[in-house]
This record gives sequence, structure tokens and C-alpha cells, in this order.
Amino acid sequence: MKAFRLENQAYVSTDSIEEAELVLCEDPSQEEIDYLHNQYDIPLDFITDGLNRYMVPRKENYETDNHELIQLLLFLYPLVKIDEADRLEYQTLPLSIIILNGKMIMVYPKELPFLERTINQNNQSEESLFLLQILWQLTNEYVKAITRIDDVIENMEQNLVNSTKNEAFYKMISINKTLVYFETGITKNHEIIDQVYKKQQGVTEKLNNELLHDIRILSNQARVMRRESDEMISHLSEVFSSVISNNLNNIMKFLTSLTIVMTIPTIIGSYWGMNVSLPFEKNLFAFALLVFASIIIGILTVFWLKKKDYL
Repeated sequence: MKAFRLENQAYVSTDSIEEAELVLCEDPSQEEIDYLHNQYDIPLDFITDGLNRYMVPRKENYETDNHELIQLLLFLYPLVKIDEADRLEYQTLPLSIIILNGKMIMVYPKELPFLERTINQNNQSEESLFLLQILWQLTNEYVKAITRIDDVIENMEQNLVNSTKNEAFYKMISINKTLVYFETGITKNHEIIDQVYKKQQGVTEKLNNELLHDIRILSNQARVMRRESDEMISHLSEVFSSVISNNLNNIMKFLTSLTIVMTIPTIIGSYWGMNVSLPFEKNLFAFALLVFASIIIGILTVFWLKKKDYL
């Protein structure tokens, strides 16, 4: 666990969790989970849900026996995952934000790519502003991820005609998986952001309404971009299937035409292999004449096949 306190509108590291205003728990141990649960009376599911990648974003309140309010905001954030074949894929992981008595505790399974730069900003005047900055960065990560995915899709479109390997299929599978994860993450995150916006609208002393409004716009932009990317990859899949089918048809057409051409010498040679009297059978150049005739007929057949667009 890492602890920070607010000093001169900036978060500085501290060894005292009790005095800290921000506590970061990246993949906490069972001992750390038990400490948070016992020390602050935080429900266990508030903590453990931040480690379960299958959890759905939600907003929940809990009142302790001492009538202290503990608030949970659970979001999903994107994290890039490059496999051994260097294929781009994202997964969504939970971020549990627990707010109680002027203290914010964040629980997450893997490093947040945007957390360090948000903490290092020197304008942390209050807890709520920091929370909004986290939401902004989190939502912006989705926008950047989808932009990166769009670049991959565009590159695949440019190389579509030459795509004959299974690699293109694997790339589309990775992108489809990512967009499915993003649909849940972006949609459910947007619902929570919407709830917070409607509840805090006009309460300027607690939340920066202008920034929250911008977050809603950015979140809606991410939803639209994800939907467009989904339509693009679906269209690309259909086109790709058509191109592959057309390529296979061309290959089969070429092989069939090649078989016809290669059959010509066999047919001609078969006639002169019969045990009957044949023209030129006593001619020393009979074999050369047969080969020459086969070549000429084969060339004429090739030209005819190309003219008919069979080759």
C-alpha cells in the first residue's frame, strides 16, 4: 500500500496510513485487505470487488454502526495486452474507489497507467477534484485505446487484398474481444458518471461541475467511437471473407486451367502410343514433332483461356 497526504495542493508520500488522505492498494495481500476491513469497517466486497475483473461498475453506499457513510465507486479501466504474436488486445480491469471520512482508498489489480501523472499534478485543492481528474484520465484512456484500434483496422483495410494468412483473422478476433470488453466498461462507467453528475449538479463547493460535464462529453464520445469501431470491424470481417473467397476462386480457376494445359501433351502422346500404324512413326524427328505440337497447342490454349478470363 502507498499512502499520500495533501500538502500545498499536492499529494506527497507519507508512511502513516492513518494520516493519509489517499491510499493506493495495487493487488493488496490478504493481510492488507483484512487491515482495511478491520481498521475502517469497510465491507469486504468493497475491497475484493476491485480485484475481480468480472465485476460490473456500480455506485454503492454503506453506513457503519457508528453512522459513518462509506461510498463505493467501481469503474472499469482499459489495460493494453500485447501477446506473443505482437497482436494488440485490451482487457478491462476494475478500479474500486472507496471514500470515507475525508480519505480516499483505491483498490486495483494492476498498475493504472494514468495514476502517477494524476497524482503529480499540483492543483489538488480537494478530494473531489482529484476524483474527477481520475475519471477524466480513465475515460480518456478508452478514447486513446479506441483510436489505436482504429489505426489497426485502417492498416488491415489497406493490406486486405494481400491478406492470405490466418494472422488477419487472429487480429480481428483480438479486436472483437477488446470491443466487447469496452462495451461493458464504457457503457457502465457512463451510467455511474451520469449518476454522479445529476446528483452533484449545482453543488459547486463539492464538485467541479464544468469538469464533470466535460467528463460526460468525453464518455459519450468514447461510446460513439466504440460503436463506430464495432461497425467497422464487422464490415471488415465481411469484406475479408469475400476477399478470401474470391482469392480461393481465383486459385481454383488457375489450377483448373493449368490442368487443362498440362493434359494436352498427355492426350497427344496417347494417340501415338497405340499399337497401330501411325503417321510419322518411322520419322526420326517424330518425337520432336509431337513435343513441338504439344507446346504450340498448349500456348494457343493458354491464350484462349486468358482471353476468356479463365486464367
